[in-house]
Amino acid sequence: MSSIRYALLSLLAREPLSGYDIKLQMNNRLGPFWKAGSNQVYPEMAKMEAEGLIELQAVEQNTYRPARKVYEITEAGRDVLRKWTLEAGELEKVRDDFLLKVYNSWMVDPVTMSKRIEEIKKQHEERLAAYEEKIAELNRLVDQANGNNPLLSSISVVEFGVQYERLYIEWCDQLISKSK
Repeated sequence: MSSIRYALLSLLAREPLSGYDIKLQMNNRLGPFWKAGSNQVYPEMAKMEAEGLIELQAVEQNTYRPARKVYEITEAGRDVLRKWTLEAGELEKVRDDFLLKVYNSWMVDPVTMSKRIEEIKKQHEERLAAYEEKIAELNRLVDQANGNNPLLSSISVVEFGVQYERLYIEWCDQLISKSK
């Protein structure tokens, strides 16, 4: 099964959602770590519904908006997601264009490259700040909830993002100091 299906099942395991809400949450909750194009969501949803992994829960109809189909994960979908969650996976491959650019930085003026590194560092600082805000927001929500809360696993994923961004910023600082 393709990884987009696991991402969709992961969102629906938390709560029933419409296709539109799924696209929003793909950008908001999973966006920093996992991307999917909008053209992938609806065809996969239709296939998963045909396979019994998700089902149409309701059609919301507002008089001023088109109807929204709300989907929920089935028990078969939960079983598939549980099995996949416990499967051994391959070591993730990092594909970062900037790493390739740094690999070629010997070919350009060090001062110019240093400026480019500063720009990239600033982008990572902004993402770090966004992750830290998200963790604070999620912690407030967890404090209000009881029991086995899926937000706890969400926090752990965002914490990984914080550590990644801190590492990237530190690496940029090292590159800048070496170029002086």
